[in-house]
Amino acid sequence: MDHRPPTRTQPAASANKLPTIHSNPVMKRSFSSTATVDPDRPASASTDQAKEWNKQALSYNLQMKTALTELLNDARAKGSGQGSRCLQNILMDTERQMRDNRRKSLNTRGEK
Repeated sequence: MDHRPPTRTQPAASANKLPTIHSNPVMKRSFSSTATVDPDRPASASTDQAKEWNKQALSYNLQMKTALTELLNDARAKGSGQGSRCLQNILMDTERQMRDNRRKSLNTRGEK
């Protein structure tokens, strides 16, 4: 069951730079596409990159969870049933992604 907001809704105005539903986070690249392969480097370099990506994804998801929780607890969101429900759905999706990423991270540790 898909709980995404209708596309006709407009993002809330944000005078104090709080993230909105449709705001795009700044994603930093974890490695350059021009990187060369070092023959002296161990094969575990790819797992190091995966660990770094997992850390970045976890950090992003935790930031999103914190921001959504704060928005959900805001008095303006509590007064609007539709807005509150939308935030709850996004928060649940974020928590589900965090669990999936954690599960994948634990599985990659066991494959060493």
